Amino acid sequence: MSEEDFAEPEKYDSWYEKYRDVYQKELAFLQKFLKNDKFIEVGAGTGRFGGELGAFALIEVSEKMIKYALKKGYEYVRADGQNLPLRKDSVDSVLFVFSLPFIKDQQMALKEAFYVAKKKIIVVDLDPELSKSYVDSLRSIYKSYDPSFIENVKRFDKTTKTSRLVLKIDSEKVTLIGFVIYKRDK
Repeated sequence: MSEEDFAEPEKYDSWYEKYRDVYQKELAFLQKFLKNDKFIEVGAGTGRFGGELGAFALIEVSEKMIKYALKKGYEYVRADGQNLPLRKDSVDSVLFVFSLPFIKDQQMALKEAFYVAKKKIIVVDLDPELSKSYVDSLRSIYKSYDPSFIENVKRFDKTTKTSRLVLKIDSEKVTLIGFVIYKRDK
């Protein structure tokens, strides 16, 4: 993943200001699954989700996003989602919001998240089928955007219990899809 793959932080945040009602629904949806959890967000960008929800750490690879988010007062760890600098079971949950499709080796990122999470991994992104025109436009802008994250979650799912959640938000013909991957008791 390269710096060029990321949108300008100001543009990213302005979308959420323009569609504040959608953003509030996304936050409320995520809050249900993160209540009282010590969690990290991987690919935290401007801190729009993990920062607002009280993440233990915001993980980001883009220097541009980190510099912008530091102005908001968020603390960041500069790291790649494929190599998380945390110990086994060091957090309750790992959150990916609009970031997994940008990670080159999605399986490795899920394995890393599974390693550091005690309870669960939460993945939220655009539904590639129900938001096809929006996903196609993203793919034309961001060459690294890979909407096969659903297949990667399903493949990863063999040793876990996964719940597929659909967060239906009708805005700009975009439908979000979410997965919660629970770790099985040992």
